[in-house]
Amino acid sequence: MKPGPPKPANPVAGPPVPVRQSVPQPGDIRTGDFADTSRVLTTRDGWRVTVSKYGEKLDSVPPLNRSPQSFEGFSNVGGQVTIVQADPKVKPAAKLKSVTLTTGVHVGCAVTADSATIGGSLSNATTASVTPTVTASGTVTGQGQGGSSGGQGGGSVSGTGTGSLSGTVSDTVTETGSISGVIKPGTTKDIPFAKKAVTGPNVQTMTRDVRIAVDNCIGGVQVRSYATVAISTDRTDDTVTTFGKPVFLVRP
Repeated sequence: MKPGPPKPANPVAGPPVPVRQSVPQPGDIRTGDFADTSRVLTTRDGWRVTVSKYGEKLDSVPPLNRSPQSFEGFSNVGGQVTIVQADPKVKPAAKLKSVTLTTGVHVGCAVTADSATIGGSLSNATTASVTPTVTASGTVTGQGQGGSSGGQGGGSVSGTGTGSLSGTVSDTVTETGSISGVIKPGTTKDIPFAKKAVTGPNVQTMTRDVRIAVDNCIGGVQVRSYATVAISTDRTDDTVTTFGKPVFLVRP
């Protein structure tokens, strides 16, 4: 049998394959912890507003600081608003002045360390952080369509959000190798991901890979997504919110 042509010793690797992300739509996720949700509001002056939370995802990852009291993950949340006349045959009694879509998450820690004494053979436990800090950062894109002339629009927002309640214990003289302190009920932080003015009958936002990190938390961290629409007319101001299920950040 004749040998085939020799294989190259060092094959040249091809270009990296790009990661393709599909564009989710409300109703794509029907079951499970991340099921899409929506709520409908009919205003007194004749508008029907529907707000939806969709495309949710939460990936827990090991915290970079490796602390047993730290949790970290990456979150996706989308929001959509549609506005129509409540009765197609009856003109609304008041014109829309402003409509705003806001999406984000609530992050809750079960128990927080309120004060602590860190032992170390008659050394000073100086500037020890003892209360939880929550941070989030990421990007968001939004798009809209509609209007009187059928136009389309788009936009993007980049930013970071931080919510924290922090404290220190300074110059504490200790005698033994121990950690003691006081714990108290945890806290919840509201972290908005996106905020977009609604200028047509249908507007969407999609926020991807927002980093959520929680430090100095005892007992676990839960994340609950939401999408809120606020509507204002010459006669009324109203809001309606749809929520996702609370989901735990876990330690992989």
